[in-house]
Amino acid sequence: MALEQYIQRIEEKLHLLVKKIQQVQAENVMLREEVTVQQQALHQQQQSIEHLEEKLHLMKIAASTQNSPNVSSEDDAFRKEVRGKINEYIKEIDRCIALLNG
Repeated sequence: MALEQYIQRIEEKLHLLVKKIQQVQAENVMLREEVTVQQQALHQQQQSIEHLEEKLHLMKIAASTQNSPNVSSEDDAFRKEVRGKINEYIKEIDRCIALLNG
């Protein structure tokens, strides 16, 4: 009879182990879904940050084209950078026009 009790205890432990595995698997599925949701939220936030950075850059460009007396050295440097880029573009356009005419 000791053997039957031993087998019964093993079966009980086996059932408990199966239940525990099922719980862990269910938790794993839930955590994977949560990770997916968090990754999507992170992606949306990154896109929002990129959009806001682009808007900020455009606002700086717009502000640099206006002549305001209260210009910090950082704004002044940015304004010079923007003007330099514009001058480069104008030179490139002039070269293209010259190639088209010539």
